[in-house]
Amino acid sequence: MPAFRFVHAADLHLDAAFAGVSRDLSPRLADRLHRATFTAWERLVELCLAERPDALLIAGDVHNHEDGSLRAQVALRDGCARLVDAGVRVFIAHGNHDPLTSRVHSLHWPDGVTVFGPQVESHAVTRDGRVVAVVHGISHETDREGRNLAKRFARAATVQTPIQGMVPGMVQDVDVPPGAAQIGVLHCNVGTTPGSRDTGRYAPCTLDDLTATGLDYWALGHIHLPQVLRTRPHVVYPGSTQGLHINEDGPRGCHLVTVHDDGEVETAFRPLAPVRWQVVEVAIGTNGIDGIGGAGGTGGAGASDADDAGTPDGAASLEALHGRILEAMERAAAGDAAGSEPGAPAFPVEATLFRVILHGRGPLDRHLRRPGALEGLLEMLREAGASLDPLAWVKDIELRTRPDVDMDALRRRDDLLGEVLRVAAAARGLPEPPAGDGAACPTGRPDAAPPDAAAPDTASPDAPSPGAPPDATSPDTSPLPDTAALRALAAAVLAPLYDGPRGRRFLGPSDALAPEDLAALLDDAERICCDMLEAD
Repeated sequence: MPAFRFVHAADLHLDAAFAGVSRDLSPRLADRLHRATFTAWERLVELCLAERPDALLIAGDVHNHEDGSLRAQVALRDGCARLVDAGVRVFIAHGNHDPLTSRVHSLHWPDGVTVFGPQVESHAVTRDGRVVAVVHGISHETDREGRNLAKRFARAATVQTPIQGMVPGMVQDVDVPPGAAQIGVLHCNVGTTPGSRDTGRYAPCTLDDLTATGLDYWALGHIHLPQVLRTRPHVVYPGSTQGLHINEDGPRGCHLVTVHDDGEVETAFRPLAPVRWQVVEVAIGTNGIDGIGGAGGTGGAGASDADDAGTPDGAASLEALHGRILEAMERAAAGDAAGSEPGAPAFPVEATLFRVILHGRGPLDRHLRRPGALEGLLEMLREAGASLDPLAWVKDIELRTRPDVDMDALRRRDDLLGEVLRVAAAARGLPEPPAGDGAACPTGRPDAAPPDAAAPDTASPDAPSPGAPPDATSPDTSPLPDTAALRALAAAVLAPLYDGPRGRRFLGPSDALAPEDLAALLDDAERICCDMLEAD
């Protein structure tokens, strides 16, 4: 049995708007964002024309029915016509955002495009008169499909094919060869898949439901995060072709799949998105800044600048921090440009939208928390990004920095601040230090250094400040919290806020908060207590 090759894509969301971007974008960047979903679709078509697979499988949410975009459906039809003319069959299963009821029925679709209906259909893909694969699929009839559609699929022993030379519509039953690949196309939610916020709402199913069908590959849609849930059989979400908000960061595209004659399945991700979301992390150090880290391998180490040390108002440090953030953004953009596979069509990233996360300990924390400081830094970064190639724009800056203090020493103090920090430490699962056996902690002021600290004129500009943790220049990561202790603390402290009538209406119950949200609240509370109870 010859190999069967196909491209698996989903969640194109043609003509959908980007979320979380301001309206004051430059015309050049705004135009690229407006065209981005269509550009990704055009690149998908170009990839298929270059690779010449047997078929393109699209697993739902081609457009958003609530947008009512005729342009999206016309673009889809025109791209499909190009593929059919090149001998590439197209199979489309509609999802919750583009249910069958949203289709413009007056549009004429070319032969060679199969749009699955509200019941499972099975279609043969033939080559030289032989069945090389069977593609099964079903579409959502409405935008509220809550049934388990996966249970309706089954491996086929026979399939209907058109009778050549006869009246269109006449078919015959043909036996499916044992080695022919059988593929399922479905827009669904598998269990508690990462990236899903609506478990159980849209065509819910389990991995067991999918594997029980006996199919070789599941071409799924609905989850925008690219992921392979299992192999043998392969259960794959290709992710969206264009990320539309900051939680859809990193490469976005499709999968090129080959089912070999021995049944082995080979998949290769192909990036398509012209606009990429990225998260970059930059650490402040004890001398203003020190070290740059980036999500997804875009970061690196950077030495702190001696000129930043001792700056009274922090202005020089903020300027240097601005430069380091730009360096991290440029490195991330360079990594994006180098992401294409050898021999594959090169689709450049035209613009990158960033979230900048600042973390670590240092005196710069105080300057960054002054009114207007982050807003000014954000404006400077946006102005600089407009001149980069590819274009860069910063969505926001998250401040996760901490003061230049020794938290362990503060926890040992026999006062109110020490007691508060010990409660917070217990919620993080840290061993409780005994009170009263630690000296007062330096707060980043030169006059607060303990007597045995190195003299300022002998200290290296890259060395940790007096009283700082041993590795203060590394990212300031808190230990994993004790979820049970964290929830118990939250229940006691947050109940008056969350469980009142207005709180329940606008915030929901406190026990619905995710552990990471509770940990972030604890971090903020700890920092505020340090600021208020350890004032100058």
